[in-house]
Amino acid sequence: MYLIQLIYGKLQSVYRVATLKKTKRKICVITSSRADYSHLYPLMLGLKKSKLLTLQIIATGMHLLKNYGYTYKDISNDGFTINQKVNTNQKNTSSTSIIKSMSVELTGIEKALKRLKPDLIVILGDRYDIFPAAIVAHIKQIPICHIHGGEVTSGSIDDSVRHCLTKISHIHLVASEIFKKRVIQLGEDKNNVFNVGSLGIHSILSLPKLAKVNVYKYFNIKFNKDYLVISIHPETINEKNLLMIKNLLEVLKNDNNYNYIFTSPNSDTGANLIDQEIRKFVKKNKHTSLYIKSAGRTMFINLLRFSKGIIGNSSSGLIEAPALNIPSINIGNRQKGRPLSSTVDDISYSKKEIDYAIKKLKLYKKQNSQEIHYQNKKPINKILKIFNNFNSKKILNKKFVDNFISL
Repeated sequence: MYLIQLIYGKLQSVYRVATLKKTKRKICVITSSRADYSHLYPLMLGLKKSKLLTLQIIATGMHLLKNYGYTYKDISNDGFTINQKVNTNQKNTSSTSIIKSMSVELTGIEKALKRLKPDLIVILGDRYDIFPAAIVAHIKQIPICHIHGGEVTSGSIDDSVRHCLTKISHIHLVASEIFKKRVIQLGEDKNNVFNVGSLGIHSILSLPKLAKVNVYKYFNIKFNKDYLVISIHPETINEKNLLMIKNLLEVLKNDNNYNYIFTSPNSDTGANLIDQEIRKFVKKNKHTSLYIKSAGRTMFINLLRFSKGIIGNSSSGLIEAPALNIPSINIGNRQKGRPLSSTVDDISYSKKEIDYAIKKLKLYKKQNSQEIHYQNKKPINKILKIFNNFNSKKILNKKFVDNFISL
Protein backbone atom coordinates (compact mmCIF):
# COMPACT_ATOMS: atom_id res chain seq x y z
CA MET A 1 0.00 0.00 0.00
CA TYR A 2 2.83 2.37 0.89
CA LEU A 3 4.50 1.65 -2.46
CA ILE A 4 1.29 2.49 -4.34
CA GLN A 5 0.91 5.76 -2.43
CA LEU A 6 4.53 6.64 -3.16
CA ILE A 7 4.12 5.98 -6.89
CA TYR A 8 0.83 7.91 -6.94
CA GLY A 9 2.48 10.88 -5.20
CA LYS A 10 5.34 10.95 -7.69
CA LEU A 11 2.91 10.75 -10.62
CA GLN A 12 1.02 13.73 -9.20
CA SER A 13 4.28 15.73 -8.94
CA VAL A 14 5.20 14.89 -12.51
CA TYR A 15 1.71 15.91 -13.64
CA ARG A 16 1.95 19.24 -11.80
CA VAL A 17 5.35 19.99 -13.36
CA ALA A 18 4.10 19.02 -16.82
CA THR A 19 0.98 21.17 -16.40
CA LEU A 20 3.09 24.11 -15.20
CA LYS A 21 5.30 23.84 -18.27
CA LYS A 22 2.31 23.70 -20.57
CA THR A 23 0.64 26.73 -19.03
CA LYS A 24 3.65 29.03 -18.66
CA ARG A 25 2.63 32.28 -20.25
CA LYS A 26 4.80 33.54 -23.10
CA ILE A 27 5.67 37.21 -22.60
CA CYS A 28 7.17 38.79 -25.71
CA VAL A 29 9.24 41.92 -25.12
CA ILE A 30 9.63 44.01 -28.29
CA THR A 31 12.54 46.45 -28.21
CA SER A 32 13.50 48.90 -30.95
CA SER A 33 16.39 50.98 -29.56
CA ARG A 34 19.21 51.30 -27.06
CA ALA A 35 16.95 53.70 -25.11
CA ASP A 36 14.02 51.39 -24.48
CA TYR A 37 16.29 48.39 -23.90
CA SER A 38 18.03 50.23 -21.06
CA HIS A 39 14.66 50.53 -19.33
CA LEU A 40 13.42 47.07 -20.23
CA TYR A 41 16.56 45.21 -19.14
CA PRO A 42 15.62 44.53 -15.48
CA LEU A 43 12.15 43.35 -16.50
CA MET A 44 13.62 41.07 -19.15
CA LEU A 45 16.01 39.66 -16.55
CA GLY A 46 13.12 39.03 -14.18
CA LEU A 47 11.16 37.27 -16.92
CA LYS A 48 14.18 35.15 -17.82
CA LYS A 49 14.50 33.97 -14.21
CA SER A 50 10.76 33.40 -13.72
CA LYS A 51 9.48 29.87 -13.21
CA LEU A 52 5.95 30.89 -14.20
CA LEU A 53 6.59 32.97 -17.32
CA THR A 54 8.56 32.44 -20.53
CA LEU A 55 10.52 35.35 -22.02
CA GLN A 56 10.47 35.96 -25.76
CA ILE A 57 12.39 38.82 -27.42
CA ILE A 58 11.90 40.60 -30.73
CA ALA A 59 14.55 43.16 -31.71
CA THR A 60 13.68 45.68 -34.41
CA GLY A 61 14.10 49.34 -35.41
CA MET A 62 17.36 51.09 -34.57
CA HIS A 63 18.78 47.91 -33.03
CA LEU A 64 19.35 46.53 -36.53
CA LEU A 65 20.66 49.67 -38.21
CA LYS A 66 24.41 49.91 -38.84
CA ASN A 67 24.46 53.69 -38.37
CA TYR A 68 23.39 53.22 -34.74
CA GLY A 69 25.90 50.54 -33.89
CA TYR A 70 23.89 47.31 -34.33
CA THR A 71 22.76 47.55 -30.70
CA TYR A 72 20.92 44.22 -30.84
CA LYS A 73 24.38 42.83 -29.99
CA ASP A 74 24.09 44.44 -26.54
CA ILE A 75 21.03 42.28 -25.89
CA SER A 76 22.88 39.11 -26.86
CA ASN A 77 25.98 40.14 -24.92
CA ASP A 78 23.80 40.51 -21.81
CA GLY A 79 22.94 36.82 -22.05
CA PHE A 80 19.51 37.03 -23.68
CA THR A 81 18.29 34.98 -26.64
CA ILE A 82 16.67 37.08 -29.36
CA ASN A 83 13.85 34.97 -30.77
CA GLN A 84 13.38 37.14 -33.85
CA LYS A 85 15.15 40.06 -35.50
CA VAL A 86 12.80 42.17 -37.61
CA ASN A 87 14.61 44.43 -40.05
CA THR A 88 12.99 47.70 -41.08
CA ASN A 89 15.42 48.57 -43.91
CA GLN A 90 15.28 52.25 -42.95
CA LYS A 91 17.66 54.09 -45.31
CA ASN A 92 17.67 57.55 -43.74
CA THR A 93 15.62 59.80 -41.47
CA SER A 94 13.34 61.35 -44.09
CA SER A 95 9.61 60.98 -43.46
CA THR A 96 9.30 58.87 -46.63
CA SER A 97 11.99 56.45 -45.48
CA ILE A 98 10.48 56.20 -42.01
CA ILE A 99 7.01 55.43 -43.39
CA LYS A 100 8.44 52.76 -45.72
CA SER A 101 10.36 51.23 -42.82
CA MET A 102 7.17 51.04 -40.75
CA SER A 103 5.39 49.16 -43.55
CA VAL A 104 8.28 46.68 -43.76
CA GLU A 105 8.20 46.26 -39.99
CA LEU A 106 4.45 45.56 -40.00
CA THR A 107 4.97 42.49 -42.19
CA GLY A 108 8.01 41.31 -40.23
CA ILE A 109 6.32 41.64 -36.85
CA GLU A 110 3.23 39.81 -38.10
CA LYS A 111 5.37 36.85 -39.19
CA ALA A 112 7.26 36.88 -35.88
CA LEU A 113 4.12 36.95 -33.71
CA LYS A 114 2.48 34.28 -35.85
CA ARG A 115 5.45 32.01 -35.14
CA LEU A 116 6.02 32.89 -31.48
CA LYS A 117 2.32 32.95 -30.43
CA PRO A 118 2.86 35.10 -27.30
CA ASP A 119 0.23 35.52 -24.60
CA LEU A 120 1.24 39.16 -24.12
CA ILE A 121 3.54 41.64 -25.83
CA VAL A 122 5.43 44.29 -23.86
CA ILE A 123 6.33 47.64 -25.41
CA LEU A 124 7.80 50.80 -23.91
CA GLY A 125 7.57 54.46 -24.73
CA ASP A 126 6.55 56.35 -27.81
CA ARG A 127 8.75 55.55 -30.81
CA TYR A 128 7.39 55.26 -34.34
CA ASP A 129 9.38 52.03 -34.74
CA ILE A 130 7.43 50.38 -31.89
CA PHE A 131 4.06 51.53 -33.26
CA PRO A 132 3.84 48.79 -35.97
CA ALA A 133 4.26 46.07 -33.33
CA ALA A 134 1.29 47.42 -31.39
CA ILE A 135 -0.86 47.65 -34.52
CA VAL A 136 -0.11 44.03 -35.46
CA ALA A 137 -0.82 42.76 -31.93
CA HIS A 138 -4.04 44.79 -31.81
CA ILE A 139 -5.34 43.29 -35.05
CA LYS A 140 -4.24 39.77 -34.04
CA GLN A 141 -5.94 40.28 -30.65
CA ILE A 142 -2.81 39.71 -28.59
CA PRO A 143 -2.91 41.58 -25.26
CA ILE A 144 -0.50 44.53 -25.05
CA CYS A 145 1.32 45.89 -22.01
CA HIS A 146 2.50 49.48 -22.51
CA ILE A 147 5.13 51.05 -20.25
CA HIS A 148 5.59 54.82 -19.69
CA GLY A 149 2.19 55.97 -20.88
CA GLY A 150 0.50 59.12 -19.64
CA GLU A 151 3.57 61.31 -20.13
CA VAL A 152 3.71 64.49 -22.21
CA THR A 153 6.42 65.62 -24.65
CA SER A 154 4.62 68.15 -26.83
CA GLY A 155 7.76 69.10 -28.77
CA SER A 156 7.77 65.78 -30.61
CA ILE A 157 5.46 63.57 -32.67
CA ASP A 158 6.28 60.90 -30.08
CA ASP A 159 3.67 62.54 -27.86
CA SER A 160 0.77 61.51 -30.09
CA VAL A 161 2.29 58.09 -30.75
CA ARG A 162 2.46 57.48 -26.99
CA HIS A 163 -1.23 58.29 -26.54
CA CYS A 164 -2.14 56.08 -29.51
CA LEU A 165 -0.23 53.21 -27.91
CA THR A 166 -2.15 53.78 -24.69
CA LYS A 167 -5.47 53.45 -26.49
CA ILE A 168 -4.67 50.10 -28.11
CA SER A 169 -2.96 48.64 -25.04
CA HIS A 170 -4.59 46.63 -22.25
CA ILE A 171 -2.15 46.78 -19.31
CA HIS A 172 -0.51 50.09 -18.44
CA LEU A 173 2.64 50.39 -16.32
CA VAL A 174 3.18 54.08 -15.57
CA ALA A 175 5.94 55.92 -13.72
CA SER A 176 3.95 58.24 -11.42
CA GLU A 177 0.50 59.08 -10.09
CA ILE A 178 0.20 62.02 -12.49
CA PHE A 179 0.81 59.73 -15.45
CA LYS A 180 -1.66 57.21 -14.03
CA LYS A 181 -4.36 59.88 -13.88
CA ARG A 182 -3.67 60.87 -17.50
CA VAL A 183 -4.01 57.28 -18.74
CA ILE A 184 -7.30 56.91 -16.86
CA GLN A 185 -8.39 60.26 -18.29
CA LEU A 186 -7.88 58.76 -21.77
CA GLY A 187 -10.68 56.30 -21.01
CA GLU A 188 -8.66 53.39 -19.65
CA ASP A 189 -9.90 51.08 -16.91
CA LYS A 190 -8.24 52.13 -13.64
CA ASN A 191 -7.96 48.45 -12.64
CA ASN A 192 -5.50 47.93 -15.50
CA VAL A 193 -3.30 50.97 -14.76
CA PHE A 194 -0.42 50.42 -12.34
CA ASN A 195 2.04 52.96 -10.95
CA VAL A 196 5.26 50.93 -10.83
CA GLY A 197 7.71 53.83 -10.85
CA SER A 198 10.47 54.22 -13.41
CA LEU A 199 12.06 51.07 -14.81
CA GLY A 200 14.88 53.28 -16.06
CA ILE A 201 15.79 54.44 -12.55
CA HIS A 202 15.48 50.88 -11.25
CA SER A 203 17.85 49.79 -14.00
CA ILE A 204 20.57 52.39 -13.47
CA LEU A 205 20.67 52.02 -9.70
CA SER A 206 21.34 48.31 -10.13
CA LEU A 207 24.16 48.78 -12.65
CA PRO A 208 27.78 48.35 -11.52
CA LYS A 209 29.66 51.51 -10.60
CA LEU A 210 32.89 51.55 -12.57
CA ALA A 211 36.07 53.31 -11.53
CA LYS A 212 36.46 56.77 -13.05
CA VAL A 213 39.82 55.90 -14.56
CA ASN A 214 38.29 52.92 -16.36
CA VAL A 215 35.55 55.07 -17.89
CA TYR A 216 38.10 57.60 -19.12
CA LYS A 217 40.25 54.86 -20.64
CA TYR A 218 37.31 53.05 -22.25
CA PHE A 219 36.17 56.17 -24.14
CA ASN A 220 39.69 57.56 -24.56
CA ILE A 221 38.75 60.75 -22.72
CA LYS A 222 41.57 63.16 -21.95
CA PHE A 223 42.24 63.74 -18.26
CA ASN A 224 43.16 67.42 -18.77
CA LYS A 225 39.58 68.67 -18.28
CA ASP A 226 36.17 67.70 -16.97
CA TYR A 227 33.69 66.69 -19.64
CA LEU A 228 30.06 67.25 -20.57
CA VAL A 229 27.80 64.72 -22.31
CA ILE A 230 25.92 66.12 -25.31
CA SER A 231 22.81 64.14 -26.24
CA ILE A 232 20.54 65.93 -28.68
CA HIS A 233 17.73 64.69 -30.93
CA PRO A 234 15.45 66.35 -33.50
CA GLU A 235 12.32 68.25 -32.62
CA THR A 236 9.90 66.64 -35.04
CA ILE A 237 7.11 69.24 -34.96
CA ASN A 238 9.02 72.31 -36.16
CA GLU A 239 11.89 73.44 -38.41
CA LYS A 240 14.26 74.67 -35.69
CA ASN A 241 16.68 71.73 -35.58
CA LEU A 242 19.42 73.50 -37.56
CA LEU A 243 19.10 76.62 -35.37
CA MET A 244 19.23 74.48 -32.23
CA ILE A 245 22.33 72.46 -33.11
CA LYS A 246 24.25 75.38 -34.67
CA ASN A 247 23.66 77.64 -31.68
CA LEU A 248 24.77 74.90 -29.29
CA LEU A 249 27.93 74.09 -31.26
CA GLU A 250 28.79 77.78 -31.60
CA VAL A 251 28.71 78.15 -27.81
CA LEU A 252 30.73 74.97 -27.26
CA LYS A 253 33.36 76.12 -29.77
CA ASN A 254 33.99 79.26 -27.71
CA ASP A 255 34.01 77.50 -24.33
CA ASN A 256 37.37 76.17 -23.18
CA ASN A 257 36.35 74.75 -19.82
CA TYR A 258 35.31 71.23 -20.85
CA ASN A 259 35.77 68.30 -23.16
CA TYR A 260 32.62 67.18 -24.98
CA ILE A 261 31.30 63.67 -25.48
CA PHE A 262 28.61 63.54 -28.17
CA THR A 263 26.19 60.63 -28.44
CA SER A 264 24.53 59.95 -31.78
CA PRO A 265 21.02 61.35 -32.32
CA ASN A 266 18.19 58.88 -32.75
CA SER A 267 16.57 57.94 -36.08
CA ASP A 268 13.78 60.54 -36.06
CA THR A 269 13.04 62.86 -38.98
CA GLY A 270 15.79 65.47 -39.11
CA ALA A 271 18.40 63.40 -37.29
CA ASN A 272 20.70 63.28 -40.33
CA LEU A 273 21.03 67.06 -40.29
CA ILE A 274 21.96 67.13 -36.59
CA ASP A 275 24.34 64.20 -37.00
CA GLN A 276 26.17 65.90 -39.88
CA GLU A 277 26.69 69.09 -37.88
CA ILE A 278 27.98 67.14 -34.87
CA ARG A 279 30.42 65.10 -36.98
CA LYS A 280 31.79 68.25 -38.64
CA PHE A 281 32.28 69.86 -35.23
CA VAL A 282 34.06 66.81 -33.79
CA LYS A 283 36.32 66.58 -36.84
CA LYS A 284 37.36 70.22 -36.43
CA ASN A 285 37.72 69.95 -32.64
CA LYS A 286 39.35 66.57 -32.10
CA HIS A 287 41.35 67.92 -29.17
CA THR A 288 38.19 68.51 -27.13
CA SER A 289 35.47 66.33 -28.66
CA LEU A 290 34.47 62.68 -29.09
CA TYR A 291 31.58 61.08 -30.97
CA ILE A 292 30.00 57.84 -29.74
CA LYS A 293 27.51 55.80 -31.80
CA SER A 294 26.33 53.74 -28.85
CA ALA A 295 27.92 53.36 -25.45
CA GLY A 296 25.77 50.51 -24.13
CA ARG A 297 23.78 50.50 -20.88
CA THR A 298 26.52 50.19 -18.31
CA MET A 299 29.08 52.42 -19.99
CA PHE A 300 26.62 55.23 -20.80
CA ILE A 301 25.36 55.47 -17.22
CA ASN A 302 28.92 55.50 -15.87
CA LEU A 303 29.88 58.06 -18.52
CA LEU A 304 27.04 60.22 -17.22
CA ARG A 305 27.94 59.50 -13.59
CA PHE A 306 31.42 61.08 -13.91
CA SER A 307 30.41 63.97 -16.16
CA LYS A 308 29.85 67.52 -15.04
CA GLY A 309 26.48 67.58 -16.76
CA ILE A 310 24.41 66.59 -19.77
CA ILE A 311 23.27 69.03 -22.45
CA GLY A 312 20.61 68.51 -25.10
CA ASN A 313 17.02 67.31 -25.13
CA SER A 314 17.27 63.62 -24.33
CA SER A 315 14.98 62.05 -21.74
CA SER A 316 18.21 60.92 -20.04
CA GLY A 317 18.65 64.50 -18.87
CA LEU A 318 15.27 64.43 -17.16
CA ILE A 319 15.12 60.85 -15.87
CA GLU A 320 18.55 59.26 -15.38
CA ALA A 321 20.67 62.36 -14.70
CA PRO A 322 18.61 63.63 -11.73
CA ALA A 323 18.74 60.16 -10.16
CA LEU A 324 22.54 60.35 -10.38
CA ASN A 325 22.53 63.94 -9.03
CA ILE A 326 24.01 65.19 -12.30
CA PRO A 327 22.85 68.60 -13.61
CA SER A 328 21.09 68.84 -16.97
CA ILE A 329 20.57 71.58 -19.52
CA ASN A 330 17.36 70.86 -21.44
CA ILE A 331 17.20 72.82 -24.70
CA GLY A 332 14.01 73.63 -26.59
CA ASN A 333 10.64 71.91 -26.70
CA ARG A 334 11.26 68.21 -27.36
CA GLN A 335 10.65 67.27 -23.72
CA LYS A 336 8.08 70.00 -23.05
CA GLY A 337 5.45 68.69 -20.66
CA ARG A 338 7.63 66.30 -18.66
CA PRO A 339 8.05 67.12 -14.96
CA LEU A 340 11.41 68.76 -14.29
CA SER A 341 13.57 67.90 -11.31
CA SER A 342 15.44 70.65 -9.50
CA THR A 343 18.69 69.59 -11.21
CA VAL A 344 17.33 70.47 -14.68
CA ASP A 345 17.84 73.89 -16.28
CA ASP A 346 15.14 74.34 -18.94
CA ILE A 347 16.16 76.85 -21.63
CA SER A 348 15.42 78.05 -25.18
CA TYR A 349 17.55 77.69 -28.34
CA SER A 350 19.25 81.06 -27.91
CA LYS A 351 23.03 81.18 -27.72
CA LYS A 352 22.83 83.60 -24.79
CA GLU A 353 20.76 81.18 -22.70
CA ILE A 354 22.89 78.17 -23.66
CA ASP A 355 26.10 80.00 -22.78
CA TYR A 356 24.73 81.19 -19.42
CA ALA A 357 23.44 77.72 -18.53
CA ILE A 358 26.85 76.13 -19.23
CA LYS A 359 28.57 78.77 -17.10
CA LYS A 360 26.19 77.92 -14.23
CA LEU A 361 27.32 74.28 -14.34
CA LYS A 362 30.60 75.29 -12.71
CA LEU A 363 28.63 76.52 -9.69
CA TYR A 364 26.59 73.33 -9.33
CA LYS A 365 26.87 71.48 -6.06
CA LYS A 366 25.48 68.02 -5.37
CA GLN A 367 22.01 68.34 -3.86
CA ASN A 368 21.07 66.24 -0.85
CA SER A 369 17.33 66.72 -1.20
CA GLN A 370 16.69 67.49 -4.86
CA GLU A 371 13.18 67.05 -6.20
CA ILE A 372 13.02 63.88 -8.35
CA HIS A 373 9.85 63.01 -10.25
CA TYR A 374 10.90 59.58 -11.53
CA GLN A 375 11.29 57.15 -8.64
CA ASN A 376 12.58 53.60 -8.23
CA LYS A 377 9.80 51.48 -6.70
CA LYS A 378 11.64 48.16 -7.25
CA PRO A 379 8.75 47.01 -9.42
CA ILE A 380 9.85 43.75 -11.04
CA ASN A 381 8.07 41.28 -8.74
CA LYS A 382 4.88 43.32 -8.92
CA ILE A 383 5.00 43.38 -12.72
CA LEU A 384 5.63 39.63 -12.96
CA LYS A 385 2.63 39.04 -10.73
CA ILE A 386 0.48 41.22 -13.00
CA PHE A 387 1.65 39.27 -16.05
CA ASN A 388 0.90 35.96 -14.38
CA ASN A 389 -2.57 36.89 -13.16
CA PHE A 390 -4.28 38.95 -15.86
CA ASN A 391 -7.40 37.59 -17.56
CA SER A 392 -6.81 37.62 -21.34
CA LYS A 393 -10.44 37.39 -22.39
CA LYS A 394 -11.49 40.08 -19.96
CA ILE A 395 -8.88 42.69 -20.93
CA LEU A 396 -9.27 42.05 -24.68
CA ASN A 397 -12.94 42.98 -24.35
CA LYS A 398 -11.89 46.57 -23.88
CA LYS A 399 -14.39 49.34 -23.23
CA PHE A 400 -13.94 53.09 -23.06
CA VAL A 401 -14.40 54.25 -19.47
CA ASP A 402 -15.89 57.71 -19.17
CA ASN A 403 -14.06 59.84 -16.62
CA PHE A 404 -15.82 63.16 -16.93
CA ILE A 405 -14.10 66.20 -15.49
CA SER A 406 -15.69 69.54 -14.79
CA LEU A 407 -14.52 72.30 -17.12
